[in-house]
Amino acid sequence: MNGTAYHDEVAAYYDAEAEDFEARAGQNHVLEQLRQAFRNVTMTYDPKHVLEVGYGPGLDMVWFADQPGVETVYGLDVTPTFHRIVSEKSEAREDDKLRPMLGSAEDAQKMMGGTKVDTAIVFFGALNTTADLENAAASIAGVLEPGGRAILTFVNRWYMFDVLWHLLTLRPRRAIARLRPVWGGYSPTRHLPSVCHSAHGVKKAFSPHLKRIKRQGFCITHPAWYRHHWAPEGSLRNRCLHAVDRALRFTPLWNLGEYSLYVYERPITD
Repeated sequence: MNGTAYHDEVAAYYDAEAEDFEARAGQNHVLEQLRQAFRNVTMTYDPKHVLEVGYGPGLDMVWFADQPGVETVYGLDVTPTFHRIVSEKSEAREDDKLRPMLGSAEDAQKMMGGTKVDTAIVFFGALNTTADLENAAASIAGVLEPGGRAILTFVNRWYMFDVLWHLLTLRPRRAIARLRPVWGGYSPTRHLPSVCHSAHGVKKAFSPHLKRIKRQGFCITHPAWYRHHWAPEGSLRNRCLHAVDRALRFTPLWNLGEYSLYVYERPITD
C-alpha cells in the first residue's frame, strides 16, 4: 500500500465518526472490559513514559496520564479530528502530560525526535491499518529504551468463531474475509481496507528488533464487542465465557479469538 495515500484514507474514515466516537465506545461493555484488560497488562510493567499509537479520542492517553507513576503520555494518530480532540484535552489539563502528535506508526522515530519511552501501546488493532507493518515495527522498536516494552493488540486473522458462525449461516464470503490479503473492516456499509495479521506475521515484523515475552488471546469463546448483546454485562453468560477465555489463554487455542495481545521487549544489551 502507498503509505501517504493509505493513511489519508484511514484518516478520512475515522474523521467521519470522530466526534461521537468516545460516547459510542462508552456504551459497549465488552469494549470497556477489553480496554481495561489491556490496561491491566500494561500496568504490570510500571510504565512511566508511554507512547500510544492510534490514540483515537484519547481515552487511554488520559487514563494512563491519571495513573500514579506515569509522567508523560505521547500519542500518534493519523486522524486530524482525533488530534484536535486530544490536543484540547491536553490544554485543559495544564500539566503537559498529554502530548498528542499527528502521524502514523512508521513516523514514530521521526516524530519523537530521539526521545525514548519505556512503554509503547497499541490497543484495538491500530496496526491492522498501517501501510507497512515491518517499517512500523522498526520505528516502534526505535523509540523504546533498552528494557522497554511494546504492548500490541491486533484484530486476529484466525478468529475461529467468526469463521464457523458465517459458515453455519451460509455466508462463506464473510467466513473467509479475514483470511484475504485485504479485509474491509467491521462495518457492513463502510469499507476500511486493513490487514488481519496472524501471530506468525506479527513475529516476522517485530522479532528482528524485539523479543516476545507474552502473548494472550481475547474473545475466544466470549462474543466480540460487536455482539455484546449476546452476553449482557454482569450476566452469568458474560462471567462464564470470560472465565473460559482466561483458561484457554494457556492452551494452543489462545490465538483463535477476536483479539490477540503481544508483549515485546527491547533487550537491555542493545
